[in-house]
Amino acid sequence: MNRQQPLGTGATPRVSLVIPVHNGAEFVTESVDEARRFLEERYPTFEIVIVDDGSTDGTAAALGPFLDDRVRLISLPENLGKFAALKAGMAETHGECRVFTDADLPYDLEAVPYIVNLIKGGAFDIVVGDRTLPESASLSDSRVARKLSSRIFSYCVRMLVTGGLFDSQCGIKGFRDEVAEALFPLVTDDSFSGDVELLYIARKHNLSIRRIPVRLQRASPSTVRLRFHSLPMLGRILCLRHNWNSGRYESHTLSRIASQAYWQTPRRDTPKDTP
Repeated sequence: MNRQQPLGTGATPRVSLVIPVHNGAEFVTESVDEARRFLEERYPTFEIVIVDDGSTDGTAAALGPFLDDRVRLISLPENLGKFAALKAGMAETHGECRVFTDADLPYDLEAVPYIVNLIKGGAFDIVVGDRTLPESASLSDSRVARKLSSRIFSYCVRMLVTGGLFDSQCGIKGFRDEVAEALFPLVTDDSFSGDVELLYIARKHNLSIRRIPVRLQRASPSTVRLRFHSLPMLGRILCLRHNWNSGRYESHTLSRIASQAYWQTPRRDTPKDTP
């Protein structure tokens, strides 16, 4: 895995934006330029980490002129999957708040400062976009079949593992720094169902999660075909409970973050009644 090292600035970035991309040479430079200009207007310190997931169309070369101390590139040797790219990118971030989004920037970037404020305010560990919330806005020409299959998949996921989280696959999520550092290495699925596993682990550790509305501003063709990919994805999701029960998702850091030991005195064993 090849990395472009950041130049030493000395300041911790206020926000890290991770963008995974596979064969996006035609559009990713516009996305990076847009994201950079947006963050420059709002934060004195930030970083953008782009993860080239084994592209074969010259994506890395196209990004070359855009790289500097604030925009870095990680190149994976082959196409390993969306969540493999996200894990690689998150491992290289340093921001106080760490956000990921899709390479075509489908959602209005105004969500980013809103996510940062919610997390830095201390109320939430994780903030996730949710397209099902009433205030969310989507493009009117979205395919009916795609919407229907997405809702069916979300319903199955909600019933199986994620409880009240209605939209596990929305492509914008933000994390407090130490939460991201502890959570992402626990994810075993490198594909698109890694989102579900991530949220499952977060809920099992009782992390605080906030759903926010999003505004879809562009919709590129999805590489996920739910009619063909849903069953394999659900099959992997069914393994999550076994992983939890076997201790695969144990984390002292996440347990500490979510701890609610509000009592002031140590627990005492209740004495047994004597006859």
